[in-house]
Amino acid sequence: MKILKRIIQALLLLIMVAIIGGLIFLNKVKKGAIPDYGATVDIENLSEEVVVYRDSLAKPHIYAKNAEDLYRVVGYLSAQDRLWQMDLLRRITLGRLSEIFGEDLITADQMFRSFEFSKKSQDMIKHTDSEILKYVDAYCDGVNQYIEENSKKLPFEFTLLGYKPEPWTPIHSANLVGYMAWDLTSGWDADMAMYKISQLVSDSLLMELFPNQGYQKSFVYPDYMMEHPDLVMNTMLDEAVDAIDELGAQVFQASNNWAVSGEKSETGKPILANDMHLSFMSPGIWYQMHQVIEGELNVTGVVLPGQPYIIAGHNEDIAWGMTNLTVDNLDFYLETLNPADTNQYKLNGRWVDMRITPEIINVKGGEPVTRINRYTHRGPVVSSFKGVSDKTITARWIGTDYSNELRSVHLFNRASNWEEFRNAASTFIAASQNIIYADKEGNIGLQASGGLPMRAGDHIMMYPGDTTLYDWTGIVPFENLPYTYNPECG
Repeated sequence: MKILKRIIQALLLLIMVAIIGGLIFLNKVKKGAIPDYGATVDIENLSEEVVVYRDSLAKPHIYAKNAEDLYRVVGYLSAQDRLWQMDLLRRITLGRLSEIFGEDLITADQMFRSFEFSKKSQDMIKHTDSEILKYVDAYCDGVNQYIEENSKKLPFEFTLLGYKPEPWTPIHSANLVGYMAWDLTSGWDADMAMYKISQLVSDSLLMELFPNQGYQKSFVYPDYMMEHPDLVMNTMLDEAVDAIDELGAQVFQASNNWAVSGEKSETGKPILANDMHLSFMSPGIWYQMHQVIEGELNVTGVVLPGQPYIIAGHNEDIAWGMTNLTVDNLDFYLETLNPADTNQYKLNGRWVDMRITPEIINVKGGEPVTRINRYTHRGPVVSSFKGVSDKTITARWIGTDYSNELRSVHLFNRASNWEEFRNAASTFIAASQNIIYADKEGNIGLQASGGLPMRAGDHIMMYPGDTTLYDWTGIVPFENLPYTYNPECG
């Protein structure tokens, strides 16, 4: 009996030790990556001291004496506060989610790889000013220094999933443009939903889904000539938004922004407001920050973790904010395949070879899987991603075209007037936005910035892919996009 009692006591002691040890381990994992905001940190490659103040909400206020030092520290702080989020966004754009989550994400990885974010990013970087690239490189250096210095106290998600983040590169920062463009693209759901409905109902019933726009008298740009021949704006997408939402196929996430003239405010200065509604995640997509270069730059607002610039905010001269333009910039094409060779598609009466790209997808807990992505001259085959098995459908998307949002936000941060603001906005194309503006001189404005495709057809139903008749012929030039500056209505 005494022996049994001792055995039970020993087992209870072991259980208690295991529980205490487990709690200590869990606490270490949970809190191990929480930074000491009061610490002095030695960051390599800084030419001068940089001071970071944290306010009551831990938002960083960064004071540097030159731009390279500023963005190197911005990179370090971004990793300090948002490293897991940055790595997750990076993996989405690279199609590498299966490596950490397992086989359920294989199809998602294949889909995101089909849009070739990095290929577009390489083109963006190739055409970006060397000064901007220097600052992006400094940002990446800051991120990587944090990763290297804190490899043993990373955010708990890395411990939970059993991996460590790879070095950050400029391509990863540029890929976030593609991520934001994708998050804001409306046609991926709306166009395909309308196509599937069209296969089940008559044309007359289908048209009942489109409200009569003649009853809508409100316009965002009331002074702009909507009949301008170069502005291909009026699409059936806008008419279908409400109907599609009723069917449960969400079209887009709306946002709000507005500016009021100083003539209507008590201070005599303009008032600008911006409320961006994006896909929900935790932490939120935005990271508030204040960046100062003594005598050169004083800008504050929200940063997208993974890139160095304020996306929306204000400096000492201007303020700006963004809402989705909701332009139909993704089209689907129904392809005709060669019965003798399904890697060929019909185009203008002849068979054309598709581009074939094998994708080797590494899978956590399993063997690598090879999937094949196929492309016509317009874009990738996406039928399987949309649950269509009996048709071959390709997608043409503005996100694969050249744009340079890195240049835009760099210049937004430094703009001091309407002309400089519009110059910055001219390369903001893939993530199409209505960008609101106000400045300290009392001016207000609104600029449409985005890629509005020029093509024939109604822009919402499935196009026949066996002809170039419905191919995009370009995008509406920036000079022809609507804008308003100091409107009479205030």
